[in-house]
This record gives sequence, C-alpha cells and structure tokens, in this order.
Amino acid sequence: MDSRSLAEQEKDIRDLLRRAERTPVKTSALRKDTLKRLIDLAHSPHPSLKVIVATNLKYFIKDFPELEDDAINAVYDLCEDPVSSVRIKGYAAIVDVSREQQKWVKRNADVLVQLLQSDEPEEVTFVKRALTQHLDMDPVITLGVICDQVVPPDEPLDEEEQAIRDRLRSLVLAFLAGEAKRSLVERHASAPGSAAEQILVSGLFKAISKLTPSEVDVIVKDILASLPSFRPPSLRGRELLDLLLSQVRAALKTDLPSGAEKGFLQHSRYYLDLASYVAVDRRLAHPSHLLRFYYTNLTTKLVLSRLSEEDQAYVIRRVAEAFAASEDASGRAPPTAPAAETAKRMGNGGDIAEDTALRKQFPDVCAVLLQIFTDMKKADQRPWAACHTLLQGIVRRMRDNRLQIPQHVVGLLRRIEPLQASEDLRTENRAAQQQVHSVIRVRNGPLFVIAACVRRSPLSLCFDHCSCSSNRSNPRLRPPRRPAHRTP
Repeated sequence: MDSRSLAEQEKDIRDLLRRAERTPVKTSALRKDTLKRLIDLAHSPHPSLKVIVATNLKYFIKDFPELEDDAINAVYDLCEDPVSSVRIKGYAAIVDVSREQQKWVKRNADVLVQLLQSDEPEEVTFVKRALTQHLDMDPVITLGVICDQVVPPDEPLDEEEQAIRDRLRSLVLAFLAGEAKRSLVERHASAPGSAAEQILVSGLFKAISKLTPSEVDVIVKDILASLPSFRPPSLRGRELLDLLLSQVRAALKTDLPSGAEKGFLQHSRYYLDLASYVAVDRRLAHPSHLLRFYYTNLTTKLVLSRLSEEDQAYVIRRVAEAFAASEDASGRAPPTAPAAETAKRMGNGGDIAEDTALRKQFPDVCAVLLQIFTDMKKADQRPWAACHTLLQGIVRRMRDNRLQIPQHVVGLLRRIEPLQASEDLRTENRAAQQQVHSVIRVRNGPLFVIAACVRRSPLSLCFDHCSCSSNRSNPRLRPPRRPAHRTP
C-alpha cells in the first residue's frame, strides 16, 4: 500500500506517463515500468487513479506481451470496481484493448456479454455500446460469441446455472433485437451468404429447436425477419419455414399421440402461428409451401376428427389463410379474399408443379373442411370468414376449369345454407356468414344448382342454365325469351 497522499501519487503517475510518451523506443525499460505501475494502480483505493489506469493502458499493452495477461486482468478488475464511474471507464478500456490487440476481441466480447447482467441500467447502456463497437471491429467473432450464449449447452446444468444462463440468453436476444439490430441490418449481416450473416443465421436456427416459444418469437419476428437476406425472393425464408414446420411435426407427435382417440394442438399451435407469420403475414416464404404442409398433415378426416371443435376451427382458418395467400402470391386471388393485397405480391419460390398439385387437391381438401364446418355442434366455433374464402376458391376453380361442382360438395352447400350464426357472434363473423350465404344463393338461386350445369361458353354464363330443373321452377333464373322470327 502506497503511503503517499493521493495528490502525490497522481503527480507521480502523470509525470511517468509524460516521460514514457516522449520515449521513442516503444519497448524501453521506462515504458515497461510505466505499464507495471498502471497495473498496480488498478488496485488502488482511489477511484481517480483507477480512471487514469483505464484511459492509459491501451498505449502500452501491445508492446510487452509478457505483461498482457496482467494488463487485461487489470482492465477486468476495473469493470468490477465498487465505484460506478470506474466500472464505466473499464468498459471503455475493454474496447481500447480490443482495438490495440485483435486477438483479444473474442475474450473481451464474452466478458461484455456477461456484463449485460449488470443491475445498473445506466451501466448496461455503456456495456451495450462497447459490445456494438466489438461488432464493428470483428462481426464474425463477436456474433459467434453472442450466438454461443443464445444456443443452450448440450450438457445438463444445475438449477442455479440454468437460471443464470436463461436470464443471460434473454438479455442477449434483447440486445440483438434492439441496440444491435441497426448495425446488423445495415452492415454486418446485410450481405446474404457473408460470413457474419451465416454465423448469425445458423446460430439462431440452431437455437430455435431448443428454446421456449417466447424466445423463438423474438428470434423469428424481431431478428431474422428484419435481415436483408430474408427479404423475398430468398432461400432463407424457405429455410426458416421448413425449420418451423419440422418443429410442428415434432409437436404433433406429442399433441396427437398414436393410439389416442382425441388430441389437442397445445404445442403445435405456437409453431403453426409462427409459420403463418413467415409465409402469410410477411411472405418470407411462398405460402404454397405452408399450404402443402396443411394438406399433408392436418386436413385428413382421421386427424381432424380427433381434434376439439376449437382446434378444428383453428385448422380451417389457417388453411383458408394459407390458400388465399398462395392464390395472391400466384396472382390469382379474388379481390375480396383475405390477404389479397396486390401491392404485396411476392413470387418467392412458388413451384409450378407443386402449385398444380395443390390446385388439384383443393376441392377434396375443401370438402373435408366444409364437412367438419357443418358438423360442428357449437355455432360460435364456426369460422365463417374461412368458409367464405374456401367457397370462393371452389367457385373460382370450377369456373377456371369449366368443371361441375362435385356432388358431395353440392350436398355440403345444401347443409351450410340453413346454418345460422350464434346470437352472440361478433359483427365481423356475422357479416362473414352473410357473405357465405350470398355466395351460395346466386341470383336468388342455389349456387350448387347453377354450377352443376355444364357451361358452353363464357358469354352464356348468365343464360346457360335452362336445362336445370331449378331454373324451370324459378322464373328469375330462366333465360330471357327471345322474340320469334317472323317472315314479313
């Protein structure tokens, strides 16, 4: 312990620093002694002397490799000092050291990540600033350190360690989604396929399969969806959708175990919602990929019959949304269909063969969904808006392909027509119910009768149903009489 007064010690170190600055030989004994003195003062009881240490170590640390470890440990000690002003100077000193010696970036970035756990909000601001500066210095290494903290370790942890790790992960994700986002989007992860972008994306993809829903939500919506490499058309969006759908498949095994008569989409819904966000809301992947997943995994009678009516309604809604978005992305959506925003059309990865296959499957899938819709016991569960979208799809398919509406669908339409909405149904759902009935009752005649007639030409659309028995019984549907030709 130095027995001299603070003023004397300050004068002594400042004189030593001035002489060291004037010394032309960087590795001189004087400069080495100065570095040793700075390392010693890092443990002084006087904050002002520690501040001098923090602001001057950078001038000497790289010239004396044998003292590097002692010097960097002195900086870390400053970051844990009891005095806040000293700690803040210590965070800045970490940045200085990394700038002087690139090899310290990884270790220093890891220290800064740990320091995000500080209980002092004002100091966390300085820590985040220092971490952002490390991103600017070496984005690949720094993002690697950050992602290491996001991905849970494979080895088991005790309860206390797990709690610390979980809290730190939430802080790191908040940093990526907040203070670091601009630099990531504009500089470090702006180029698809760059080293930094690959480190970040691969790390976050790996984490998705291991984290809680709330954490995955931040990763997908607040980080990945903002990156330029995910802007359609791109392969990244498809990769993300495929990853989410793989999580759905795993969750379905839990929600619908083999051998069980009933099941609930308790775990699957979350990832299905995220998949809808990616493919329908943001169009980061072509919606047809999501629609194909629904057709294959969730729209069979065997699966739907095992679900509660609430889950059945959920599936019908999601299929209708994915169908409308897929039609929109392919440029076929009718103007009234949900998600049909022409300005947002993005042909990012739709496959022609897949599109053709989905179009062929649609009537059969739609029939199953409408069957489930009509069989629902609870009127307030029926998704009328989704039913309207599906009916529009049927009409469009039949008209585009000059086909008759299948008889089993006709039967379903007859069953839907008399259905009434629940008394306490919300206004928008009641309006959707009216739209469904208006689609079925075309020109005051049943759609399923009109469409069952074989059309001869597009121009005869309104006058081509005279062969239908319904038209003969309904004068308003008869074709207009043409005046007889008279010979003068």
